[in-house]
Amino acid sequence: MKKLVFSCFAIVYLSFNGFATEMRLAQEIVAQTEIQRPRYVLKTGALKVAVFNMPFGESYLISEKDKLFLKTADVRMIELVFSDFPKGEDLKKLNLNRIKEVESWRKTLVSNPEITWKIIRQTDCTNEAEAKTLFHGVVIHYKGPQTEEDRILEFTTTMRFLPLEEEIKDPVKLRKSLPDSTIFKVLERNKQWKKMAVVADLTGSMSPYTAQLVLWFKLKTKDQRIQDLIFFNDGDKTPDAKKVIGKTGGIYHGKGNNYKQVRELALKTIQGGCGGDAPENNCEALLFALENAPDAEEYILIADNFAPIKDAILMNQIHKPIRIILCGTSYGINLQYLNLARKTGGSVHTMESDLVDLIKMNEGEKFTFMKQKFIIKNGVIVKG
Repeated sequence: MKKLVFSCFAIVYLSFNGFATEMRLAQEIVAQTEIQRPRYVLKTGALKVAVFNMPFGESYLISEKDKLFLKTADVRMIELVFSDFPKGEDLKKLNLNRIKEVESWRKTLVSNPEITWKIIRQTDCTNEAEAKTLFHGVVIHYKGPQTEEDRILEFTTTMRFLPLEEEIKDPVKLRKSLPDSTIFKVLERNKQWKKMAVVADLTGSMSPYTAQLVLWFKLKTKDQRIQDLIFFNDGDKTPDAKKVIGKTGGIYHGKGNNYKQVRELALKTIQGGCGGDAPENNCEALLFALENAPDAEEYILIADNFAPIKDAILMNQIHKPIRIILCGTSYGINLQYLNLARKTGGSVHTMESDLVDLIKMNEGEKFTFMKQKFIIKNGVIVKG
């Protein structure tokens, strides 16, 4: 009966995808499968974190401060954390009230299906006293706008991993020093990609991936698999209010001739930008690649999974398959990139997996990728 009520009174949410999807209800979140952990351990990474404490057995905040930023924050994941006491008891009613408390801060924190929720039950307690020593509340993971300090850090990080000398004395050691190997692994798994035009997001937290791409190019120069490189930084230093869809700029083009030129192109792109808002001009950069590298056999987009595509309205103008390498997928997969790949007849690739043949999937078909379930509904990929 509940499913019938949801379907009859579905509310539509217009996501960043540019597609209409059903709004999520608090009841759907509380019904998710709980994750059990002895104790909650906060894990930080590319996203910023805000922690909000709630008392044991209650749904209100201990402190109301620091909530204002949530009005505009680009939230990617929310963890609801509580203790397993009384042991094994169904705490859905209490947790529903906690979720509704979050909803009162900003409705889209609950209704937006692109924000991942995790319900975490801590089991390291045998009585109320022990339960009260555990954390109770919500942890919000969000992406903040890129600042000048972020840009400087990105530049110095990239410089640290890109040697000036033409010959790398110990490439294995240098590769192991990188904090991530997504691009190395995807490109090595897909050796069939030749004459590539690589379109890469060089904003914000993408510095580790920038270094990977340029190093991979250096180590594989003789293979000549990369024909063109298109780097973008979402409009150089253009203020957010003045950015125009399709004309944001901050796009840099170079040929894959030698390591020194590619290195300089990457550093020039980073120095030129200070992206500002979280969404990026991915489609504008892809259209630039299609126009300026028409002879490429493969178009590769290296994308920040945390960053929404601001110009998704331009997807209909992209008429060649796009192979998308997604960076930073530990908090879930951004639905926009799945839909971009399906719409163009392309594919999606992470450090662990390749998702191909999306265009062949039919309406209502379900699939699992990176341990997440998806379904094609009204022609759009949504969470299953």
